[in-house]
Amino acid sequence: MIDFIATFVVFALVMAGMSVGVVFMGRVIQGSCGGIGNHVGEEEGSGCDFCSNPEEEKKACQRRRQRAEKRALAEAERLG
Repeated sequence: MIDFIATFVVFALVMAGMSVGVVFMGRVIQGSCGGIGNHVGEEEGSGCDFCSNPEEEKKACQRRRQRAEKRALAEAERLG
């Protein structure tokens, strides 16, 4: 029984630590319809094609791409 309690406590501490890390990093936990393995280039389509609501997810993908492009531009400007 002590093994079960010790295991539970360890897993609870790990989950709490990950949660605190996510909060302090300011990231949003989000899912993926097709998963990273199903993501393909723009010219071939998108991993969003696998979603149950592909039009809405395509809009979300476009917003994510725009944010990523803005971050890349800001990083390039910062580096010189």
